[in-house]
Amino acid sequence: MENKARCGEVLRDVKGLTRSLFSGSIKTMGSKMAEVMAIKIILEMYIGMEWHVKVPLIIEFSSCVTMEWLLERNYRLWILWNLFISTDRCINQLILVHFAFVHWQCNDMIDALVKARVRRLLLFKA
Repeated sequence: MENKARCGEVLRDVKGLTRSLFSGSIKTMGSKMAEVMAIKIILEMYIGMEWHVKVPLIIEFSSCVTMEWLLERNYRLWILWNLFISTDRCINQLILVHFAFVHWQCNDMIDALVKARVRRLLLFKA
């Protein structure tokens, strides 16, 4: 069953300053899929800005399941296999990537967008 979900991510530099963000609704089959799709979108933005050859990327997860899916192929759902293939292609272009688990309340920018009820028909990228 396909539903709409809200997603968003923030790209920050090493000093913690926001350099880019996106927010919008996507068609998804659950919150974990939405998180993987959000990671894929931010990876594409990161690569598009050509940061992937200059700056290491830290991907923060609010879901242990999503982190396991990206780190361990055996845990992946077959129904999402194409999404993982395209996400893996992006990750393989990075010079260095770190994965970290954080509580969702720690992401102030995304939390503020959700609380402000930012609603867009199209994906917003800045």
